[in-house]
Amino acid sequence: MGLIIAKQEEIDSYFASEAINQSTLKNLAGGLGGFMASVAKRKKEKEENKPTPEHFLIGSAVDTILTGETGEFEKQYYISRLDKKPSEVEVSIVKAVYDELVDNLVDLESVDFDDCQDMILMAANEEKWQTRWKDDTRILKLVSAGNAYFQDLVASFGKEILSTKQNETIQNIVNSLRHHSRTAKYFNRQLQEEIEDMDFYYQLPILFKYEGIECKALMDLCAVRRDADGKVIAITPIDLKTMSGGTLQFSDQIRKRRYDIQAAWYTLALASHFDFPIEDIDPFLFVVESSTSIGSPLVFEITPETLAHGQTGAPECLFTDSTTGRSIHYKPTFGYEQLLEDYKYYVDNEFREDRILEDNPGPIKLDWLRGVISN
Repeated sequence: MGLIIAKQEEIDSYFASEAINQSTLKNLAGGLGGFMASVAKRKKEKEENKPTPEHFLIGSAVDTILTGETGEFEKQYYISRLDKKPSEVEVSIVKAVYDELVDNLVDLESVDFDDCQDMILMAANEEKWQTRWKDDTRILKLVSAGNAYFQDLVASFGKEILSTKQNETIQNIVNSLRHHSRTAKYFNRQLQEEIEDMDFYYQLPILFKYEGIECKALMDLCAVRRDADGKVIAITPIDLKTMSGGTLQFSDQIRKRRYDIQAAWYTLALASHFDFPIEDIDPFLFVVESSTSIGSPLVFEITPETLAHGQTGAPECLFTDSTTGRSIHYKPTFGYEQLLEDYKYYVDNEFREDRILEDNPGPIKLDWLRGVISN
């Protein structure tokens, strides 16, 4: 037994697959409009080559170090040598020039930023940057402000750029998770290799079929115990999260980001992948560290009720707090089963019309507390 760490080629193949994942499904909770808006946003960000949001960049880098192949962090990330980046618009201009050179297959090592004056001016005009200045002055200022950043882009070709401060945060999070008494065992690969009856899967890509739909899931980590004959007798699913604020506030993140759906979906995927009874899979664990208050990582065990909520959601209800007597109205929530049902409907109907319109051919009821009420 031992460690099974997915190759980067396997992970790239997973992301290239058109199978549906839980992140995409969750966008359907806002109806067809919300789903299509999220698709359009992702497409636009990809076309415009938008920089990765910092919280996602840090979380992904931590994942890469702790759950990826050894050396993969160095392959994917470049630590910037700049003490200070140019302004946001200047960065956009320099990046536009760099992207144009890459698209035209120019040998970047043979180009200085000062050699690209026509391209610099064109990019500056696109951004409407300092249009009152003379062109020569604009170019001179941009070369001065952006040359070091351009060299950084050249040196980081094909990699995500991290600032020194971001890298420091990432390494501090990694060290906290590796050494804290609550979390160290989850990332101690040497110890895991010595456990004779267990396999530890890092970055396990799973493709599976559910209700006739091609689905996928990417596990950060799962521990699989086998008997003497190699038969699976226990599975523990584990996911790594970074968040801002104190880790005790992770319960708010569960609700906000619907991590209950993720936990239920990954549990379903593991049951399919290992041909194992879903009800016998161990409780789902979230290992959580803060990116703003590093040093108190926590491990959260998801209750069966929360897992069931991620699968089936919950009906509308009115809850009365026994202490305050205050009544709280909860709208109905979706689990992955309802979202998959909606997804099948939209695929069959080529994403033409929101499903609620089919269910309500006449006037749509609207309530002050409950919002739109579907028949």
